[in-house]
Amino acid sequence: MKTTHFLLLALSFLAATGCNNDPSNDQYAMAEEGYGDTGYNDERGMDAGTDQPTNNGGGNVTLHNVVDAKTGMVSYQMPLPASWKIVTPQNPQDPQIVGPGGVKVFYRSGSTNTYSNDPNMQRSYQMAGQAMRRPMDISAYLQQDLVPQMTGNGFQLMKQYPIPQVAERNRAYSAKLFKVAPSRDQHFALGTEWRNQEGKPLFMIVNMSVSQGQNDAFWYTNMQALTADQDQYEFAKRALLNGIINTQDNPQQIAAYNASEQQKANQSWSQHNTKMQQNQRNFDQQQATHRSTWDAINKASMDGYNSRMESMDHNQQQFTNYIKDEYTVANPNGQQYQVESGSNQYWMNNNGEYIPSNDVMYDPNADNAVNNQTWQEVEIVP
Repeated sequence: MKTTHFLLLALSFLAATGCNNDPSNDQYAMAEEGYGDTGYNDERGMDAGTDQPTNNGGGNVTLHNVVDAKTGMVSYQMPLPASWKIVTPQNPQDPQIVGPGGVKVFYRSGSTNTYSNDPNMQRSYQMAGQAMRRPMDISAYLQQDLVPQMTGNGFQLMKQYPIPQVAERNRAYSAKLFKVAPSRDQHFALGTEWRNQEGKPLFMIVNMSVSQGQNDAFWYTNMQALTADQDQYEFAKRALLNGIINTQDNPQQIAAYNASEQQKANQSWSQHNTKMQQNQRNFDQQQATHRSTWDAINKASMDGYNSRMESMDHNQQQFTNYIKDEYTVANPNGQQYQVESGSNQYWMNNNGEYIPSNDVMYDPNADNAVNNQTWQEVEIVP
């Protein structure tokens, strides 16, 4: 019981389940089907000095299907021991993969971060009470973010080592996905091994992805953590690595996902352009009505309008840099917009600009810095 308590404490600091290849994402329904004995690839070099372990009763390796519940399509197949099961967790502390010999695999999201050299974007984040964070080396992230929390829960880091095969798998998967704007993407993966005060081992893969534009960067981390009985630990570790590295994507599912993402992006741009055109027509009509007596005022209004247009276009371009991880939000009229994910609340004005916030008490309409206009809370579309 004490060992289980340590493990739950160590894993509870990680955010809710989330990963590019998380087999228990809420949108997925699980289905398993054997496809024969695929064997294990020899992954020597992942952990120097460790030989390929023997299959200690793990059984044949089969391809486990992960099905997209929304489309009924197989998202990907993961080669794992036939005795392992992909399960749907009932709460965030539950594992996503289980097997004999105490095998449990947990998928967890880490941190999601943005950084920009643009002063306007920096001010926007500052007004919303959001912090920017520069991209860092994955080893520095391990030491700054994970080690203090794991140590506080009774775990000691025994060793770390790069896993280029996992990083390449993440890169290959990301390269297949639709992107609105070009970016320079990098992917890193570390294998980390820990022990608690009772000597119980824990293996955790730390993944980092960094996407950089001209002036901005978006980066995030996620983890897969494995625990097993001592006599099954090395076998289970190798089996998990083999399953992740050799995961087989379904090209039809990826094509359907990309088509959906492109449609949403096109819809967002179409709504933006329609709104801008309507604003222009309304302004032109006002100009025609009052031109005879309000030339000076209208000229000042046009100058201000053009300035706002340029600012909105700039903000829209910044938005596309972060569309790799986004939310769809809707106002009370049902009109939808795309916003960057990572916040609990979003406030939007009549120009389609928004302020993200994680503070339920924050209201920009009561904020002297921004209450010169009306802000309306929009809902995140599931």
